[in-house]
Amino acid sequence: MVCIRYIYDDKKQVKLKTVEIIVEKKPWHKDVRRIPKNKIVNVQVDYGEIQIGRIIRSAGGRWNREKKVWELPYGAAIALGLDKRIIND
Repeated sequence: MVCIRYIYDDKKQVKLKTVEIIVEKKPWHKDVRRIPKNKIVNVQVDYGEIQIGRIIRSAGGRWNREKKVWELPYGAAIALGLDKRIIND
């Protein structure tokens, strides 16, 4: 058993007890190549590609004046099909 939790329901006047049980154990190695979806990445957009800039902005992207790149979360960049435009820092 890993964890026991208690849930109290005032309306029904009951207390629930839940348990977490380990059902399997096997080796696992972290994939160091995996990029977290919330990691901010730099996206290259050429001058004049206004529509792409608008799409990035609507997805929560921000323009970085110093680097002259758009910054947005990796997951959003992939969802928008901008994976080929991601550049290293």
